[in-house]
Amino acid sequence: MAQMNWIYLDDRGGRHSIGLYHGDRSGHMLIHCNRKIIQIDFSVKETKTYSFFVEDEFCEIIAERLSDGRFGYEFKVNKTVDTPRNRIRKVTNRRNNKVLAAFISGVVILIAVIFLGLRWYGEREYQRSLAITSIIHNLNKHNMQILAQQGKSCVASVYLDKQDGQNIGSYRFYTADSLEIQGTFQAKETLQNGFPTSAGGSFQAQYLPSDPQIHRVDLYRPNRKTLEQYIQIAFETEHFKNPELSKEKNLCRVLTVAETAGWTYLADIIYQDKSTDENSKNNRDSYLRLMRSGQIESAIKHNCWDE
Repeated sequence: MAQMNWIYLDDRGGRHSIGLYHGDRSGHMLIHCNRKIIQIDFSVKETKTYSFFVEDEFCEIIAERLSDGRFGYEFKVNKTVDTPRNRIRKVTNRRNNKVLAAFISGVVILIAVIFLGLRWYGEREYQRSLAITSIIHNLNKHNMQILAQQGKSCVASVYLDKQDGQNIGSYRFYTADSLEIQGTFQAKETLQNGFPTSAGGSFQAQYLPSDPQIHRVDLYRPNRKTLEQYIQIAFETEHFKNPELSKEKNLCRVLTVAETAGWTYLADIIYQDKSTDENSKNNRDSYLRLMRSGQIESAIKHNCWDE
């Protein structure tokens, strides 16, 4: 005799024991639920389905005759047949599906907003990082990649101009076919490289031949004449602040700083009278740190002082 048992947990947490007995020779079938007989059938020799309710759920036991003559048994809850419980389930499922769809839509929108926000923030930070070292025009990540691949080099002149009584930073360069490109930028006391905007200078620039308005002036790549101009300004400042030293020694101090630390540190010499409030980057404190550093002190002692 075949015997099967199932444990069914309903939606309310109820536990139900369901089982059957199926005679091997007689074929008689007995189905029970929670120790109560709910169906009896005789001489079951072929596949057959038995339906019954457990509470308000429409349940089925399927006795399937297999190819070798034996039977397989399956218990399931039929959630598609038209019953009051299934009608409630369909309404609940539709409502849940709407809530789920709204949730998924909200998540998708949120992800899209975050993605676009991060992209915008990345573009803005990229623009800001470029602006720290350069004067840029019509540049974004895409254009910068094209500029790196197809850009042509030139020299741009940077100077301080007057427009309507206000100081305006201006620049100019010429393309390979002699087209003049001009632009302006917000004029502060110092350029991005730390040196006086009023000093101007000439710097390496790069433009896109197909659209020269896409360009970049690299303020950290001055030409030789501009470097000499920065050295002269630093020398004049250093000599004014140290009149007890000879011009030769003050010039030597400036040249030693440029050679040992790098030309950008000349800005510390130029703005050695400024406070941190007046110039947060190059000021009295940064000048003292520079000149008192062991490397600079040793280099100046070696290069500039009489034995």
